[in-house]
Amino acid sequence: MRNTRTLQPGHALALLLFLIMPVASGCFSPWLSADADSESPGNPRREAIREKLQSKERPRTVAQIGSAQLTLSRLENIGLLTRLDGTGGVVRASQPRERMLATMRRNDVDQPNSILDDPRTAMVVATLAVPPAANVGDILDVSVHVSSHSDATDLQNGWLLETSLVEMSNVGGQIRQGFEYAVAEGPLVTRAQITGSEEESDKLAGIIVGGARLVKGRGLRVTIDHEFADALTMAAILPAINRRFTVFDGRKQVGVAVPQEESFISLAVPPRYQYDPFHFINVVQQVSFNETDSQKIERVELLRQQLADPTKARTACWQLEAIGEEAVEILAPAANHPDREVQFYAAHSLAYLNDQRAIAPLAELCRQEPAFRAMCLNGLTIIDSHQADEALTDLLHAADAESRYGALLALRNRDKNNPQVTGQQIGEVGSILEIPSAGPPLVVVSLHQTPEVAIFGANPQLTLPAFLYVTPRMIIRSDGPDAVTVSRFVPDREDRLVQAQTDLRSVLNAISEVGGSYGDWVSFLRQCSEQGYLTEPLAINPIPQSGRTYHRESRRQPADDQGLRDLTEHGSLDPLTGPTGEASPSAEDSTSSVWYNPLSW
Repeated sequence: MRNTRTLQPGHALALLLFLIMPVASGCFSPWLSADADSESPGNPRREAIREKLQSKERPRTVAQIGSAQLTLSRLENIGLLTRLDGTGGVVRASQPRERMLATMRRNDVDQPNSILDDPRTAMVVATLAVPPAANVGDILDVSVHVSSHSDATDLQNGWLLETSLVEMSNVGGQIRQGFEYAVAEGPLVTRAQITGSEEESDKLAGIIVGGARLVKGRGLRVTIDHEFADALTMAAILPAINRRFTVFDGRKQVGVAVPQEESFISLAVPPRYQYDPFHFINVVQQVSFNETDSQKIERVELLRQQLADPTKARTACWQLEAIGEEAVEILAPAANHPDREVQFYAAHSLAYLNDQRAIAPLAELCRQEPAFRAMCLNGLTIIDSHQADEALTDLLHAADAESRYGALLALRNRDKNNPQVTGQQIGEVGSILEIPSAGPPLVVVSLHQTPEVAIFGANPQLTLPAFLYVTPRMIIRSDGPDAVTVSRFVPDREDRLVQAQTDLRSVLNAISEVGGSYGDWVSFLRQCSEQGYLTEPLAINPIPQSGRTYHRESRRQPADDQGLRDLTEHGSLDPLTGPTGEASPSAEDSTSSVWYNPLSW
């Protein structure tokens, strides 16, 4: 019996590409020759595309015929928060209640109605923003807020039971769940614990730091404009992209670009670009095709001239980076340009070309320019040189909190086993990391991916009052100048008491031992800073942010982190909120430039 197979759309496209792809590459578009498409000689649309690609004004870069859609994918689901101190409550009759009960029954939960209405539980909505090119296993932060159908009054110290996060849709008035993309679980830190707010809304929302694990990744893709969407166009741009960028597929290096349809290409992200897929897609779109050698020489010379112009340097550097190794010697001098913006773009591209001449300017710009700080640290993370390690280690002693904690994270990304930036896990609460530092003392609280407290400099001594309430059920009592007792009272359980010294590390350990949470650590440290019990500066989530506006030299004030105080101290609590300071890109504006904005590019 003969076996028959149906040719799938992707296979059909691949076959067509094989038939029209040139066997050998020349200096000028052999795929546009008269014989390139003999299989469909009377196709008017294809002939029109051929004419456009052969015209004098023909497109020469991917960006001229395609675009990238860079958006955050929103996942969500209802979930059950437990371990509340009587601040949960009844869930009113509703469709979400029925969905929650159905989930509990599928998991063989006994007496689901009673549990759902227990004052120790609350029904909540968990949401997650998944960035482009996220990979399976990635750890992300989860936003949580109380369900509008729940009577809960405070989510403090709650624990989210394992919850599937899915894409939701409304079909005919009914909420439909898509496939599971992530799983969320863990302890909640409320906005009230972070900010000290007494607002009801802040007690009913918060974040689970590093609480989600992706079970399905997201890819990148370039969408080809309708007027060029054709296998003929694919046969041109795919070889150009794949000559420049490759990934290891487990056996060999292969090109990153794979056609899915005539209208779009999926892209794998090379390891060097994993921390910034937005930059990767911008460079891919500047990959050139359809030009002669002489035209390339002319273009490169023009790019050399544009490097000196801050309004054109960004795109010029992307195009040079897209060319690859041969552009290094053009970029290198610009990394020392007197204009900081030109210097940044050139050094940033040099880093992705693995040239160590980018290290010194990136390290200096990290200290001096908050607008460029996040990407400078990314650049230092990916350069294969011990000098990059040394530059990041030096930044651990910088004056500002963002550079110091950002350098810590960069060193950890370079080597996850680096003992210099590996904290000690304290129970189930979080980790404490002490970093000897020649810079000013600093205490950092993380709200990003890893629940940890980082101490730069000596372990601080606390000057605590006679009594300090960490929560209504947790008290710290002074036992003299150098000792305290941490007590926690839970109804129907034996009181838990732990004695500790008055240094910060010992008190945090004691809070963990009596059953405290990471939210309790955050709240305690905030109170100590506000009341003067901790004299060292405290920075809550000082993660360098992208999306800031750089004001060019003609109108720029001296670099000053004071204007970034809110962001430096509190960061972005809600992953869906995005970075502060966002604006529409204005690369050609003579006074300012939004050099990187993942929510609008």
